[in-house]
Amino acid sequence: MLQAAYGGYILVDEGTTDYVDILNYYEPGFNLMSPLEMSIPKVDRLFILIRKRSDETGDNFENLEYTDVSVTAVDATNGESLSVITSNNNVYTPWNQNPSANTPILLQIDSQLDIVDPILRVRVIDCKVKDLTDDNFINFRVVVDDDPTSLYFNYIPVHRKIYSDRNTFTIAGRQAYIKMRSESDAYILVSPYAWLKEVTKDKFDFSYPPDTFYYQREDTYNKEDFIFSLSEWSHSFITENVSVLNIPSYKKVAVILIDNAIYENIKKTRGGVSLTMSITGELSGIEDTFIINFAT
Repeated sequence: MLQAAYGGYILVDEGTTDYVDILNYYEPGFNLMSPLEMSIPKVDRLFILIRKRSDETGDNFENLEYTDVSVTAVDATNGESLSVITSNNNVYTPWNQNPSANTPILLQIDSQLDIVDPILRVRVIDCKVKDLTDDNFINFRVVVDDDPTSLYFNYIPVHRKIYSDRNTFTIAGRQAYIKMRSESDAYILVSPYAWLKEVTKDKFDFSYPPDTFYYQREDTYNKEDFIFSLSEWSHSFITENVSVLNIPSYKKVAVILIDNAIYENIKKTRGGVSLTMSITGELSGIEDTFIINFAT
């Protein structure tokens, strides 16, 4: 019998506060025949209103006290808890429709580690609100839009025949600059928005090549899987010599395989040689691109 509505947000770096004047409340199984998922713009703090339906008409509601509910909000990708402030609504009075009969509970959920100095937004938030007086509950998901252009890719280039020269920690950037060598195939490990470092076998998240080198990925928010693809290229010989794959059994990192036959093509080509890798977050739907520039 609990219902939830999106009420607005605060975006710190733009100094923006936005309130929704007309709330749309949803209750899965009553006025919504699917799980409740809210897609909202980029935010640092979001407002959710909770009310309690008292009969089958859907027109009458009980007053709830914020002390009568328990609330959890977590990053859906790793279960890490987010900050939630629960109170009776005292932020925006238009949300109190006929206060004697329906004063909603207000949830203020931070999608940031530090609301004063925002750095990293959680893109998919799972929430659960439980009425402690009768065990009614509502579960819902919030998908937060984000601007990926402020985020960095992390990559490690490796020449197969010169393993001793490999980096053991990622380089960060929106583009990569790779110098090819005539005597060796190469590959590039690419991790969106989280660093990689080479570690011992007892600490690894994945290995590449399998059972050869072991890597750990940064423990961060938004630990979702990605779909990687080659989406653009400057010359047709790119598609003949390059492929983009997920690391086997680890979809958070891509490997770009490069045949050394590309070396002669690059050497003969005037102008820049590059490819663009596209990514899509499987849970959040975030889309982004990473550019690889080649030289000899």
